[in-house]
Amino acid sequence: MLKYELKKFFAKTANRVILTALILIAVVYSLLAAESMSYTDTDGSHLSGIGKMTAGRRLAADKNRQKGELTAEKISGAVKSYQELKQQCQGELPDTEFGKTVQSYWDILNFTANVYTVEPAFLPDVITQLTEEDTEHIYDIYAANMDKMAEEYAETPAQEAFIKKQYEKVNIPLDYEAYDSWETMGMYIQTYVIILAVAIGFMAAGIFDEEFRNHAEQVFFAAKYGRSKAARNKIAAGIITASIVYWAGIGLMSFISFGIIGASGFHTPYQLSDPYSIYVMTQGQYYLLIVLCGYIASLLSASVTMLVTAKMRTAKVAVCLPFFMFCVMLFIARSLSEVTRIVYYTTDVLTNVIQAVKVPILFQAGDVVIPQLPLVMALYFAVSVILLPFIYRSYSRYGLAKSGK
Repeated sequence: MLKYELKKFFAKTANRVILTALILIAVVYSLLAAESMSYTDTDGSHLSGIGKMTAGRRLAADKNRQKGELTAEKISGAVKSYQELKQQCQGELPDTEFGKTVQSYWDILNFTANVYTVEPAFLPDVITQLTEEDTEHIYDIYAANMDKMAEEYAETPAQEAFIKKQYEKVNIPLDYEAYDSWETMGMYIQTYVIILAVAIGFMAAGIFDEEFRNHAEQVFFAAKYGRSKAARNKIAAGIITASIVYWAGIGLMSFISFGIIGASGFHTPYQLSDPYSIYVMTQGQYYLLIVLCGYIASLLSASVTMLVTAKMRTAKVAVCLPFFMFCVMLFIARSLSEVTRIVYYTTDVLTNVIQAVKVPILFQAGDVVIPQLPLVMALYFAVSVILLPFIYRSYSRYGLAKSGK
């Protein structure tokens, strides 16, 4: 019976159209991700046409000349080299100089600037003002700033202690490996995750809507197992198909993208991009976090749309809910974030991980402190599971109230 429901799902014309569209989007996004990466050759030329698809791997090869332990000496050397070039050029660096030297240590300069300026700043302005003493003691300054940031971010002593404990997990000096492929894919996969969650909600709603739309509900519920086993199989089919569609889409896009641009930097600390993030992880783990949050969003999307369809006997309202939860809610949360903290735990957080890891939002119950993302992930995964019995009850008891059963 479950196999029959799965077969019906993939046989529906509407679902096939959506699945085809999801495949095409995955391919297009993969190519766009590769095309968006920029590489400057030693003669100052930029790749174009089909050659631009090799930019990711060539950029990684150039930057990996700096691969290894990012010592204070290495940072000082990069800053000194950049300052000397800026003095010689007396203005904008020519592309030839950028391609020959600066490109290889650009990430190091970016990390250095971010250590000294928590707020976004123009990198050249920061780097040119640093002294040799500043760079030689950068990790001492980094550690001191971590303590300051813990005090600034925290609202209670327990939160301050939690943030400091998180910062203690940062291994100093950091290990460097070019991570542009993971950073680039993080942006594209997050958008694709939203598309998947909305599409999965639309398709899952059709599993329960079909009998009502075809006016075959009386036949379905008159069957021997219509109100029990068949109803459970519909729910199982919804969750299984949501999982298959999601992981197939993510897998396809990841396979194509990393196959083109490479996967250098999986173990590079995320703190190289955002030194004061309270989420201590690698660039690869950051990517996986985005993907896992997207999967929870997709499960939630499927559960919510199935429940609303089972309750209302139509999918017309249900199919709009995923778009509201993960797209419209994003803009509502932004406008209300200064008014109420409730929006810090709304559904859109699952599909906006890039922003969530940058903002140290903490939840505290007694002496227990939990960061925003783990809390939101646990909350909505639990909601996705808890809704399943309600879906079963709503669907299997159709028509019983009228008959007095």
